Amino acid sequence: MSLQRVAITGGTHGNELTGVYLIKKWLRDPGPVTREGFETLLLHTNPEAIKACRRYIDRDLNRSFSMVDLAHPKSHYEAQRACEINTLLGPKGVDEPRVDFICDLHSTTSNMGLSLVVSNQSKLTWDAVRYLCAKEPALHVYRWQGDEEDAFVDSIAPHGFAIEVGAVPQGVLRSDLFFATERVVMHLLDFFEKVTHGTVIPETDREITVYDHVDLVDYPRDSDGEIDGMVHEKLQDHDYALLHKGDPIFRRLDGSEIVYNREVPLHALFVNEAAYYEKGFAMTLARKITL
Repeated sequence: MSLQRVAITGGTHGNELTGVYLIKKWLRDPGPVTREGFETLLLHTNPEAIKACRRYIDRDLNRSFSMVDLAHPKSHYEAQRACEINTLLGPKGVDEPRVDFICDLHSTTSNMGLSLVVSNQSKLTWDAVRYLCAKEPALHVYRWQGDEEDAFVDSIAPHGFAIEVGAVPQGVLRSDLFFATERVVMHLLDFFEKVTHGTVIPETDREITVYDHVDLVDYPRDSDGEIDGMVHEKLQDHDYALLHKGDPIFRRLDGSEIVYNREVPLHALFVNEAAYYEKGFAMTLARKITL
């Protein structure tokens, strides 16, 4: 297939430093990300938030790329920045955007390990996912269908996903996950090089395990809407754990427990992610499937 440009983006959330510093590293020495057959573009997506070491200035940039928002941008910083990025990498929705694939680099305070968050359903996207799973057996794949999946940075391109690693505190670099993320990006570029050379890639025919999004779960709240509990200590740091009916998931401020009460067992992801307090969910629930 024709693959001309790939974009590696970081700093969409300015306090997620893994992507920020990987992009800085490759801008200083682009040799490792320079491959034959296609161009690799590097971009810090939210420079003002990076300077402030904040998730965003006015609004979550990774929820700012819907077609409606791009067509009718508001006056705040992230809305304007989204339009600039759409011009640089898109525009979204056209037959021949400037880039074919976007890999957006993120970190999470949840203990997600090395994960991919995928909303795109294109064949190239999922061939890349299968290839990466073959190269990195510890890699988890989460197919997100959550709050605003068509408004992510990677939605600009016809193909793409986010790399999500954790647990990493906000505003902190963690070396093991920094180099693990870099390794995944190198595998991804290897894959694109094989694609552009027409190489047969047997890894793309393998079955993979995917955590398929089902629901968002909020914290327990009191009559005023204030949080009245926290993730239970038995669930904390156990992302991808399978929850059965009766398993404790929250502990109220008074010490009492709240248990999982669904009949169908599901897996807990993004458990107690710091950035999701404002979004009103304590975890996501997913069904484990084979593709």
